[in-house]
Amino acid sequence: MKQTERYLRAATRGLWGRARRELQTELQGHINERVAEFRLGGLSSEDAERQTLRELGTPVRVSGGMLGVHTVPALGKAGALSLLLATTLLTTLPQGLAQVKSIYGSVENMWPSSYLNFEQLMDSIKTAGGELSGPPNAATLTVPDAPRSQYPLNTAQWKGATLSQEGKTYLHTDLLVSTLKNTGANVRVRGWTNPTLTAGATNIHLETDDWRVLNDLYTLTLIMSGPKLNAGSVMNSLEPNGNTSDITFKGTFKKDAVYAFVTPVFGDWTSQKTGGELLNSGNIILKSNVNQAKDGQVQFRMDNEAKHFKLYSDVNAFQAALDPYRDTGKIHHWDAAHPAPALILELSGHFGPDAYSVVPTQSVQRP
Repeated sequence: MKQTERYLRAATRGLWGRARRELQTELQGHINERVAEFRLGGLSSEDAERQTLRELGTPVRVSGGMLGVHTVPALGKAGALSLLLATTLLTTLPQGLAQVKSIYGSVENMWPSSYLNFEQLMDSIKTAGGELSGPPNAATLTVPDAPRSQYPLNTAQWKGATLSQEGKTYLHTDLLVSTLKNTGANVRVRGWTNPTLTAGATNIHLETDDWRVLNDLYTLTLIMSGPKLNAGSVMNSLEPNGNTSDITFKGTFKKDAVYAFVTPVFGDWTSQKTGGELLNSGNIILKSNVNQAKDGQVQFRMDNEAKHFKLYSDVNAFQAALDPYRDTGKIHHWDAAHPAPALILELSGHFGPDAYSVVPTQSVQRP
């Protein structure tokens, strides 16, 4: 970690002897902890080190704080040093410093979805070493070290790309994630309340505890995971307002891990006339609801149209159970004789083919 060695020397310049050694050791420990967190988030050791030092700020800034600690009475040094490092390092943690406000809203003729404060997003990406430049309707995203480090946000072709609210502009979360992926960066979301959206070494800290925003963000990892789960069906997150109820499963659920409950509903088609008549046809829509588990249990919201359901341990078996109901030209409703196929998925947060793993039915206790 040559970068860190150089950083430590510069950050403790002006101190000598035992004081310098102690402060270097303390600062090194905090750096190691933060690097380990980034490694768990999927970064390489070099990128994790680079991002940690970037978050700390310039060595001169840290050095000034260290000298201030050195001048306090001996009994207070440990507490002052801890406070210094807490404000320098710990506030950069996803749940300690949520920089980009996330809201749930909609524009005309569009379904509700999650949006991110555009100005705060620009500042957050800049802090992480990247750049979001230009106005919201013609912005370009720069992600350092990505295969295609610069990529335009295709707002002109993206319906509902921006949302104006109380004099502020918000960017559709799906558009940001799609653009991050288009750069070729490794994209991941981690955490629950105030999660972090990571693209390579760029970390975007989101400010939200709104389950609708979180549901949208994690469901997007499933939508972008590839065709196996969707298999031609429309997939979206469960709407917050509607015919829904809560359901709790018990079993081998890991505390703080994130899970999804996926059930199908029938989307009925209507004629194109104003107040069009209901047609005897439609399609299958997969609805996902996501939540963080407590130790041994997880609670979901579910669409009451799928209150009669059967869990499957395999995506192929799940799709096979749906096949008889596809494209039949008839309107269907799930009932006890024809239960809706359902899946419980453990989510990795990665926008890629390993976005999920299926929770085996034998490890789940139904209510």
